[in-house]
Amino acid sequence: MKILKGIAVVVVLIMCVVGYFASQDDADHAEAGDCLKNSGSTVTPDLQVVECGDSQATYKVVEVIPDTLDTTKCEGKSDAGYLEQTRGGRRSSGKQFVLCLDELKKK
Repeated sequence: MKILKGIAVVVVLIMCVVGYFASQDDADHAEAGDCLKNSGSTVTPDLQVVECGDSQATYKVVEVIPDTLDTTKCEGKSDAGYLEQTRGGRRSSGKQFVLCLDELKKK
């Protein structure tokens, strides 16, 4: 029985570590200069940080504005504003922010 409990603890720890590293590329970790891809749709985007040279990169972060959901703060600075409010939990940081984004032009 002790062996099974030990294995269960190890499995749970591994799942926590994998979940932590999987969330490190989410939009709530983006910084100015980062590039993003949208794994969702235009209606329900799922933005993730990627290398700017990645063929899936579609946006570049111009500015991150914390503690607001007001996308009008991006007007005159970038092509678009993206807002997100996350709930504290396993895969989110529990914060709100706006990303000012420029669309990357594909050649």
